[in-house]
Amino acid sequence: MNGHTRMLPFYLVDGIYPRFAFLIFPDPEPSTEEQTTIDRLQEVGAHVEEVSVPWHTDAMALWAVIATEGATWQMLDGNAYGLTHQGLYDPELMDYYGRQRFENGAELSETVKMTVMGGRHALDVGHGKYYAMARNLAYEARQGYDDALDRFDVLALPTLPITATEIPGDDAPVADRVARALEMIANTAPMDVTGHPATSVPAGLVDGLPSSVMFVGKRFDDATCLRVANAVEQLDGGFPMPE
Repeated sequence: MNGHTRMLPFYLVDGIYPRFAFLIFPDPEPSTEEQTTIDRLQEVGAHVEEVSVPWHTDAMALWAVIATEGATWQMLDGNAYGLTHQGLYDPELMDYYGRQRFENGAELSETVKMTVMGGRHALDVGHGKYYAMARNLAYEARQGYDDALDRFDVLALPTLPITATEIPGDDAPVADRVARALEMIANTAPMDVTGHPATSVPAGLVDGLPSSVMFVGKRFDDATCLRVANAVEQLDGGFPMPE
């Protein structure tokens, strides 16, 4: 997949999941402002090197499967809670949610509708096997980041894979509205799959629009991400408002 050989079968998208280009092809180059943020850290003593995590792009594809089938099962069939949560439940909320989605389902957002349609089809056809395969491969993706983090305290990358885009109007085509809703998550969603903590900090303006850098740390080491983010805030001394 994406030019990489995987140890487990990887036919997650064949005939089931469409190839949404806006989901899985981030811009590989940081903006000037984002690079400047990294340079400032280097100036005050941080050791900076470029590192490659080949699993990063593929992890976005895993997220697409896990989120699509998982949201359908938990958020819709499970009425916002699912059925395996070990904590306290809210029976009234689950009942209200369930009744409202049947009575007012047409008011759900287009991205939710798309997710549920895709997730329901995948579950009906694959009976959960695609979700299971994605979950199994998530351990390999996690190891890919762990290998890089064995050498570094954090990984730095743009929070968004693209420059901020305009919010589409109410009369925009459905495809445009869905694309705008999902195209910005290609760098953040993989962390939802692997469980690595990530902290995003503003990095300045690009053509008057906000940009930011995301620091990804070792699993359960949220504190280091927060310390690095705090250092960036102290160095920058405040961030400009978008124009």
